[in-house]
Amino acid sequence: KMEQKLSPFACSVGDFPQGDYVSPNFAAVNVDTCFPEKKEGNMDDISNPLFRKEITHRWYVDRNFPECGFLTRDEAHILYNAALSFAGKPALEIGSHVGWSTVHFALGGVLLDVVEPQLTFDPRVLLSLVGSLRTANLNNSVQLHAGFSPQKVHELAKGAQRKRWSIIFIDGNHNGDYPLNDAIACAEYADDDAMVLFHDLVFPDVARGFLHFLSLPGWNLKIYHTQQIMGVAWRGNVSPPDHQPDPTYNWDIPAHLSEYFNADG
Repeated sequence: KMEQKLSPFACSVGDFPQGDYVSPNFAAVNVDTCFPEKKEGNMDDISNPLFRKEITHRWYVDRNFPECGFLTRDEAHILYNAALSFAGKPALEIGSHVGWSTVHFALGGVLLDVVEPQLTFDPRVLLSLVGSLRTANLNNSVQLHAGFSPQKVHELAKGAQRKRWSIIFIDGNHNGDYPLNDAIACAEYADDDAMVLFHDLVFPDVARGFLHFLSLPGWNLKIYHTQQIMGVAWRGNVSPPDHQPDPTYNWDIPAHLSEYFNADG
């Protein structure tokens, strides 16, 4: 993996602290120096019953937003390893928060558009994103777009550049029809050879967005057994990363996914 050798953040999976499980076959990067406000969150503070506290992989947060967790290290590396096979191609992220997922995504070598509504009203999010991207030397490969999805996605796709994307990560508003509307827009503007990743399939509304791809010809779907469950839809000449779930857990599939997927994903 050429991109991996060139990254100043390259490391091996075994370098991470205990509790930071990452699939052992993955190329790995450690971007902690890009996030000075990162700290381990307290799962006891999480009131949402859909959060899988029984999966005790380290749950990180930004000190300024202690209620909003990052992707686990394993989930971030699914995104990074997916991006490696799309190096140089256009990518889209819906929902960056302070940039933990963004930096992992962009280090894979993609040319990334980021749509984040918090950029319209919270300067702390902008400061963290800009700072982390600068530290990771990613300023030239990431464009930030303040706005809501899917409106901003339609705007980018219908604007002068007529944007289309080869790899997309959806981690936006998890409630109601928002994930479905994000999925519909992303399916419309995905390249012929494309991959769309979702985070938080433990949320039924997010899963509804993901399962939209079942109704579209040519798309394949699988899920990744992680703390909050990730999913990938893909079509054409692309292959999603092969992920090995943490073997210390018996991975349950929520009822809203179990009719579509088995324990092997």
